[in-house]
Amino acid sequence: MKSAIIINLDYERHSAEICRRVLDEIVRGMETAGFTRHFRLFIADMAREEACAEAKRVVAEAEDFLAGEGIFVFDVVRECYWFEYQESNDLLAPGNEMPEVTFLDSGELTCLLGTGSSQNSQ
Repeated sequence: MKSAIIINLDYERHSAEICRRVLDEIVRGMETAGFTRHFRLFIADMAREEACAEAKRVVAEAEDFLAGEGIFVFDVVRECYWFEYQESNDLLAPGNEMPEVTFLDSGELTCLLGTGSSQNSQ
């Protein structure tokens, strides 16, 4: 199962500097825990229970680490969600269009598998 965690910070009530410190610690911890970062998403090939437990652990460790600086991570984190995903497509990216396939010749497919003769496709 592919899991995604999204963590939103409270930029309205906390300075950009504090939010940056919190985000840097969370990113470091999530990447160490096996997540890949895609903007505000942290993606991993983990079951829901494992992904949620790892995210909670990372946030708690960031809280412990930053408490010495007077930063309370649980106050800065506004939302933290888990969801399952199959693929992501950034609709704002210039190259986000999916390729269009107009015709697939089964003879060509057989050729790619090395079990038949090649035929031309449209």
